[in-house]
Amino acid sequence: MARPRIFLDPDDRSVNNPSIIVNAEDVIGYYIQQTGDEKERVVESVKIWYKDEAIKKGWKSADFHGNQCVLTADVKRG
Repeated sequence: MARPRIFLDPDDRSVNNPSIIVNAEDVIGYYIQQTGDEKERVVESVKIWYKDEAIKKGWKSADFHGNQCVLTADVKRG
């Protein structure tokens, strides 16, 4: 059985490290876990769904570069 996937938390980011790259395996794994739709690749419908999920989870942006997603948090200096 595959390990459960979690969506990264934007509150774990800092001013010095506001972004993180999510690899294709984690993108597609989380998509399948949440939707039950057995996709094999990060296709356009997966990208759209994942971007929407990121915004719902509080990320400022989610941009795909190839099949990897760069999540960026809205961090402020304390």
